[in-house]
Amino acid sequence: MLDDIGHKRYQVMERWVPSDDKPIRRGYTRSEDPLTCPRWVFQTITTAAVMVLSEDAQGGIDVDRFVTLSAPEQNERAVLSGILRVLAEAPSETEIVTWAGLAHDIPLLISGCMRHGLTLPPGWGWLMHGGFHKQRHLDLAHAFTGGMRMKPLHLSEVLAAMDIPGKLSCPPFAVTGLILAGEWDKVKSACEIDVVSTACLLARWRGLVDARVAAVAVEDRILRRVIKKRKDREYIAALEAHRRKRFAALFAKTASDASTLAPWLDLDAA
Repeated sequence: MLDDIGHKRYQVMERWVPSDDKPIRRGYTRSEDPLTCPRWVFQTITTAAVMVLSEDAQGGIDVDRFVTLSAPEQNERAVLSGILRVLAEAPSETEIVTWAGLAHDIPLLISGCMRHGLTLPPGWGWLMHGGFHKQRHLDLAHAFTGGMRMKPLHLSEVLAAMDIPGKLSCPPFAVTGLILAGEWDKVKSACEIDVVSTACLLARWRGLVDARVAAVAVEDRILRRVIKKRKDREYIAALEAHRRKRFAALFAKTASDASTLAPWLDLDAA
């Protein structure tokens, strides 16, 4: 959502009085004029989802926690405090993984914390410099585009190319309307599924240098954990369908190795 009060303060500083005869400043289009189209610093955080992943000695990944913080139960300060609490409780040297977090998530987090007078937990002070930390912040958008030297991509483009489930509850442009309409369950679903998609994309990225566990196996475990933890969400049926489709394709391709790929089948049959 937008901080209209803060944006009005900006208009006063610039001596700008909106009127029908001057909807934008001369030489600007509406989307370019910050006086009529508030820029990111006036965005407020209504919803956040954080997935805490752990890696075992064999290279597998599991979901330890899946935390959702959102209006209407929580205001922006409470949402930000919840994010900081997750960071504070995380093990030392925990890494952050985002999609375009350097250009969006981290600046919004820092801006919000400054507005509300919140302090970063011990060990996380590096976030105040924009999130640039080669060892502790993996921005997959930067990794995927050579540090944004290639043209930036939408997350949904990459997910489609990789056949990773994403944007299951609504298209990205619809989220603002859902917020204004107070459809908070749908807003939470949209936020959560982006986190799930990013975790699955991380599994593919890790596979470039770590072949101990197949990326599709890591992805399946993540999806199974999410299905269990968020069984009432509207996107669960789509995740289950994706799992069935992915397994059917693998089974058809390597039927003779089914006992290796899916040792749980005999257990289900029993």
